[in-house]
Amino acid sequence: MTIRTIVAAIALENGDERVARRAIQLAAAHGASLVLVHAIESLPASDPDLPSQAKEEAIATVLATEATASLQHLAAGSAVETNIMVECGRADQIIDRLIRDHAADLLIIGPGKPQNLRERVFGSTADRVVRNCACPILVVKREAVHPYRRIAAAIDFSPMSFTAAQIAARIAPLAAFELIHALEIPLTFEQAMLKVGTTQAEIDQYLKAKARTAHAELRSLRSNLSVPGKIRVVRGDPATALVRLARSGRTDLLALGVQGRNAISELVLGSIARRVLASSSCDVLVAKESVSFV
Repeated sequence: MTIRTIVAAIALENGDERVARRAIQLAAAHGASLVLVHAIESLPASDPDLPSQAKEEAIATVLATEATASLQHLAAGSAVETNIMVECGRADQIIDRLIRDHAADLLIIGPGKPQNLRERVFGSTADRVVRNCACPILVVKREAVHPYRRIAAAIDFSPMSFTAAQIAARIAPLAAFELIHALEIPLTFEQAMLKVGTTQAEIDQYLKAKARTAHAELRSLRSNLSVPGKIRVVRGDPATALVRLARSGRTDLLALGVQGRNAISELVLGSIARRVLASSSCDVLVAKESVSFV
């Protein structure tokens, strides 16, 4: 995967400057073109009682002009080739279309937050984008003070987790890398083993064997990625382990893979990625589909 085009969705809320700065930093590092996009979703409904000068089209024009000026200000002084797009409509639909129109290699967004009851139930714009976006997504939570220096990739040995690790290594090839696998044996499974006569010593040996296998597979993956770094196998619930890592201050970027666009994607996103995205204090890279690396 060569990063040629980056789309950055800018909500123009407090904190979104960091999204633009990270997008500019990565575009400059990779010689990529950058598309800064803002969606205007808050237009008033058609109302015949509005004064003639306050009709929807006139208000949209004012809002678009102001948003364009704000995006131009964010891009000012950058040597990166930047296109500015301001459109009216649902942000997730606009972002999805622009990603396809520009054949984007990476989407950069802020974490967002639910604005109303409907978004609390069905998900915020950022949440919908993460669920549906076709390309890898970088969710920016920290200031882009420097390029990423410490990356952790969560590996569950699925193709999506491998893809996430590959993309993270491509985004920041000079960063220190850690591959981490959370080894979880469900309590109900462990209890069932005991009930059928398995001793605790045999269960412990089983867990040690699983850990050795995971270590070997992580070493193989690290070799394939051609990145220096550590490997680590931890015991316990993956979401809890990843949230702890994301809050530890030991990493700048956490990469994880989630299922693609299918019936179980929301369940997977809800169980692990959503918890990490909601609770992480570091940036998060999410990848769902295999990509070609050239």
